[in-house]
Amino acid sequence: MVVRLRFLLPAAAGTVVLTALCIITALFLFQQQSVMTSILRESVTSRKAAVELEASLYEISALLHDNVDDVSALHDRLNEHLVRLRTVADQPEEKEAARALDEGLAKYLHFFEEIPDHDAANHDEAVATSLRVLEKYVMRPCQEFRLYNGRRIEQSTIQHEAVLARLAWGLTGIGVLGGVAGLVLGFGLTRALGQSIRRLQVRIRDAAGKLGPNLPEIIWTDVGNFSEVHAELDQLTSGIERVLRDLRQRELEVLRSEQLAAVGQLAASVAHEIRNPLTAIKMLVQSGQEAGHSSLTSEDMRVIETEIRRMESSIRTFLDFTRPPKLERRAVQLQNLLQEVFDLVRGRAEKQKVEMQLTLDDEQIVLIADAEQLRQVLVNLVLNSLDALPRGGTIVVSAKTMPDHVEIGVTDSGTGIAANMLPTLFQPFSSNKETGLGMGLVISKRIVEDHGGSIEAENLETGGAAFRVRLPREK
Repeated sequence: MVVRLRFLLPAAAGTVVLTALCIITALFLFQQQSVMTSILRESVTSRKAAVELEASLYEISALLHDNVDDVSALHDRLNEHLVRLRTVADQPEEKEAARALDEGLAKYLHFFEEIPDHDAANHDEAVATSLRVLEKYVMRPCQEFRLYNGRRIEQSTIQHEAVLARLAWGLTGIGVLGGVAGLVLGFGLTRALGQSIRRLQVRIRDAAGKLGPNLPEIIWTDVGNFSEVHAELDQLTSGIERVLRDLRQRELEVLRSEQLAAVGQLAASVAHEIRNPLTAIKMLVQSGQEAGHSSLTSEDMRVIETEIRRMESSIRTFLDFTRPPKLERRAVQLQNLLQEVFDLVRGRAEKQKVEMQLTLDDEQIVLIADAEQLRQVLVNLVLNSLDALPRGGTIVVSAKTMPDHVEIGVTDSGTGIAANMLPTLFQPFSSNKETGLGMGLVISKRIVEDHGGSIEAENLETGGAAFRVRLPREK
């Protein structure tokens, strides 16, 4: 992420600066264009009004030269043009020309109204006087108004061309600046990328040295290319995968060795457990042989049967650990399963004067599980609690539903779990019983985990031990 920011931030800054320059240039161009357009539009409108007024004046002058006295309609049109001209006159020079036109027109109309009839002796002289007044006091200011706006149009055009020239140079400068910025930015990015690749080279060499001596090195030179780097990285990746496969194989071998060691330890424990019953049986059989006839009593036969059952239990535990049965999942009513567990241990509980209590939710709890193996777990937990209550007490078995799992609890009112046993309770051969292998809770834990659940144990503050089994709930 840091490397990306190192590459991205300069590029983003350069892009922002260039974009800002382009926006400023565009806004300046738009503003200048608006000003020039406004001036041109105003000058053209004023010049058009002056041209129309001048045309009407020439028409009046021509009629007066032809001794046409009826020009009242042209006078009305002249007044309209003059009103329009006053409206568009916004510059001081235009306003002065408009004022001069008003005064000249008033003076002309005064002389025009003084022209006598055609029969009068001074008629021609009065007409000539009116024409001179019209040309001097009206036509000349109108021409000056028109010429002034023409000059403004010319000046605006020249200014517009100058603005366009400056904009062209500005855009050229931005283009050059963008090119230079691109070169500088490209050089910086190339240099930063080269430094990053060199650091990557050092790290890969270090990793290669740690993984093995035969892995390829990545050597970066100025004439190299990325395709070669990719090929060498692929080779290094293959080497890493090979080392990881070797590591996994070694882990499997170590795990297998640990399993074999555990099996060996279990075999030694089973041998120890079987040797004692075999010794007792052998002594009884030898005693009968020495007597010369079968002297085994019913009590001797009962002892032999008990010892044989002990050997069967030890062998069964050994087989359950070394060769776990495959789960056969199906729908199981938990309430019915717990009731079966109660029926199996009821006889021993009554003999030890232990009160059994079952606490269940009202709703039916259905699990997808192996009923036989789950029964084995629960029976083992209840029997452990009975072992802790040789002189009576209370065992409470509860089941309650959670949003995503079911919790089964087995608590007793015994002395609890020894402090030195609690950390290793679910490890093989961890037992404080004289005749125990310490495999019951290990097998129970494996069965629960095979079902996707968990099991834990703790001592209660009020005394006694508690085991909690959590299993996924069928939704």
